Amino acid sequence: NSSGVLYAEIAALADDGTTRGISISDGTNNNRPLIFYEPESNSIRVQIKVGGVAQCDMEYTVTATTDFHKVAIRWAVNDFSLWIDGVERGTDVSGSIFPATTLTTFNFNDGGGNEHVYGNTRQVAVYNYLTDAQMISLTTP
Repeated sequence: NSSGVLYAEIAALADDGTTRGISISDGTNNNRPLIFYEPESNSIRVQIKVGGVAQCDMEYTVTATTDFHKVAIRWAVNDFSLWIDGVERGTDVSGSIFPATTLTTFNFNDGGGNEHVYGNTRQVAVYNYLTDAQMISLTTP
């Protein structure tokens, strides 16, 4: 929980203007790393919430959310990054992380049971903190 990576190789069924997510959480949407499709066309967003407060919030526009993309959010204290298709697409160098043993539940939703993801999934995984070289290798198509 103190650092890690949430990774998903995913494709939306449609670019339909709905919010849909994949997360690991404490069973609520108050503590979670989240990868999700935004209502805006072709937008993938990641967010880390600790105690209900967003610690990082990053978004990237892809050519098509209906195509497969390798997406990962990496976190540690004051070290957050968004990786899509082998490239670091966003960083944030300020923020807190979860207390030990907080993240216990994998969700095909926002962590609180809403915004269910409907799409194609090739792989979803949680890793310990990875280096930049490992993130490139993990997310390169």
